Amino acid sequence: MIVALPPDLRTALPRLAASAWPREACGLLVGRATADGVAVTGLAPSRNLAAENDAFEIDTAMRLALQRRLRGRGEGVVGVWHSHPAGAPVPSARDAEGASEGGLAWLITSGEETTAWLALGDGAGFAPARLVA
Repeated sequence: MIVALPPDLRTALPRLAASAWPREACGLLVGRATADGVAVTGLAPSRNLAAENDAFEIDTAMRLALQRRLRGRGEGVVGVWHSHPAGAPVPSARDAEGASEGGLAWLITSGEETTAWLALGDGAGFAPARLVA
């Protein structure tokens, strides 16, 4: 899977992650499906509703409102983004357990590095994806 991420969003992710420190930052990726993956066109930051600093929970009400706004526009929620303030930009065991929705792109930012993953669904983990501009 290829995740096309515009340069302005790629540079914004580390800033958003740093602004949430020491908590994980999170949000939804907006875009459209392509022949070989997804093209991200926007990011919808979410309040992190998780109680712990090293976890994230996206605001469900925000997601539903976003999906309503996107309906009929040819775009939708194509993925999830979050940060790992104290770890590597690779999926954690907690991430794998929470990735119940297969087919979504997941971006993880740690420091200045962002990596891309494909959620396999039902807690089965992730496959690496290629992040391109």
